[in-house]
Amino acid sequence: MNNSDPEKIAWQESNRAALTARLDFALNAEDDTLFTEEWNGHFVAVTKEENSLRLWLIDQKADDTDWVQSILPLANPLFLPMSYTQAMMLALIWQPDPKQIFVTGLGGGGLATVLHHYLWQSRIDCVELSPPVVAAAIACFGFAPDERMTLTTGDALEALKSAQPKSYDILFLDLFFDNGETPEHLVTDEFFRLCHSRLRPGGLLTMNLGAKGPDFAQRLETIGANFPTVYSCRGHGSTQVVFATERPPISSFAITQQAVAVQQEHNFTFPYVTWVSRLIQQRPASERPAPESAR
Repeated sequence: MNNSDPEKIAWQESNRAALTARLDFALNAEDDTLFTEEWNGHFVAVTKEENSLRLWLIDQKADDTDWVQSILPLANPLFLPMSYTQAMMLALIWQPDPKQIFVTGLGGGGLATVLHHYLWQSRIDCVELSPPVVAAAIACFGFAPDERMTLTTGDALEALKSAQPKSYDILFLDLFFDNGETPEHLVTDEFFRLCHSRLRPGGLLTMNLGAKGPDFAQRLETIGANFPTVYSCRGHGSTQVVFATERPPISSFAITQQAVAVQQEHNFTFPYVTWVSRLIQQRPASERPAPESAR
């Protein structure tokens, strides 16, 4: 399908209008806190600031762990303002026409909403651990499950265990606590083996990971032990997006060509092709030069 398909255009126009209507309340609201609920020692809050909505996860016992989970610009709700979510969309280079997608770490639902809009025939299964985050996404951010997009409240590991083998073309994983750390049970060898088993042949794991300290390198090693081809893409903050697949590597030229084709297909309103310049293929440990001390 291409961007001149009348059926696609009609569906997207209707979907955009419905999304805008769900956000009318926020457009007319004063800058203020629109939602707050306690959960597991945290406050989940939504604020309106400067014509944008922000979803916060705040540790009740700490002074410096407030973490913006999602931002939605009310003037353009299909824009992805957070750099790592823009980078995660590079998954479409490897899987331009995914039939089934898994998204976990819902936040305000921005990534899922954008995927649902542009990939108008894909089925999307969303999983979010926190019930108040789910409530905030639906009440404030215009997130709306339908016949193509399901939502489950629970742990990503358990959701993937419950899925059938070879169910998905892409796994989008955005799994953080408010301190910017990914839960340990979601970065183990067992977890990445499970992810691999739930992907169809040629499928892709796309994961947002904290890039500080030795943990990032160790997690890359674990991912690389389960997927022969791994790329990373540095965002504008403290995270990197990792892409992992069993497919062989492709040239930088081919990656750029495919990114241009994806942008021409969808006309994203956020930067897309420029993220290709930040992609780095990660070499397996067995192919890296040994440290000087080991020679």
